Amino acid sequence: MTDPEAAAEAFGALADPTRVTILREFAAAMRERDHDSPGIVPELPFSEIYERVDVDSTSQLSYHLERLDGTYLRSTDDGWQFTTAGDAVVRLYLSDAYADDAAFDPVPVDEPCPYCGAESLRVAVEGLVLYRECDDCGERTGTMPVTPAQVHGRDAQSLLASAEARMVTYFWRFREGVCPECGSAADCWVRDVSAEPIPGESIGVAECEQCWRGLNGPLPIWLATHPATVAFHWDHGVDALSLSVGDLLDRRERGDWQTDRVGDEYAVTYRLDDERLRLRADEELSVLRTERIRRGPDREA
Repeated sequence: MTDPEAAAEAFGALADPTRVTILREFAAAMRERDHDSPGIVPELPFSEIYERVDVDSTSQLSYHLERLDGTYLRSTDDGWQFTTAGDAVVRLYLSDAYADDAAFDPVPVDEPCPYCGAESLRVAVEGLVLYRECDDCGERTGTMPVTPAQVHGRDAQSLLASAEARMVTYFWRFREGVCPECGSAADCWVRDVSAEPIPGESIGVAECEQCWRGLNGPLPIWLATHPATVAFHWDHGVDALSLSVGDLLDRRERGDWQTDRVGDEYAVTYRLDDERLRLRADEELSVLRTERIRRGPDREA
């Protein structure tokens, strides 16, 4: 368990614009040198840091470096170097992830509402969460976290594509037992929501043991990144990893993606053309077996 006092001390070290600038310059140096030595964390000598950062004296710079030492930077024989925490926190700064919100005008999309059946929804961003909202019933669906950097300079379609691509990686990594946020171990399980607004569904739920990042969604989304599912769709000319939420809603509405409870297992079926792929998963979203079924003239649809 993390120590609140140690965390407060570490975060307190960032409460100065000069120290944030120092970390930014380390990121800039890494970017400048990455073409020559990809993946190598650069070591900056004291003299170079002094040239990059606007401080009044070398003693002032030494003071700020000492405050960052051990948590965000480490001293070496040749100078100073990023730590993992330093690299992570400066990425948050560069992406504007500390901001409260990002400006984005809601736009309509031709996707049906899964709650009331209305023909279209509107996409909006609020509190750095992208969501689809129905003007008829007021329900929201397809919520996805976004950063200001994601929103800036993007139109609605490119923003949706960016957010959905990011979510695909979240489902994949969580299903593999790895938190996409902090890299710690994550747990997955299935929860029955048959009494909730969308009847007859079971959803997969995941939560990180360390940072508590959570995620939930229908089982066909969770298993869409399984190699058998990706290969099945690819054989039919479909990139399963690029399907949008709208594509998913359409496929569920047509019955092309289905979930059935079979004893203690869950059968997730994907249908394309005259062929079906059926995956059996347990209550922890682990795929137990897969089966391709080709529909012949005497087979049922």
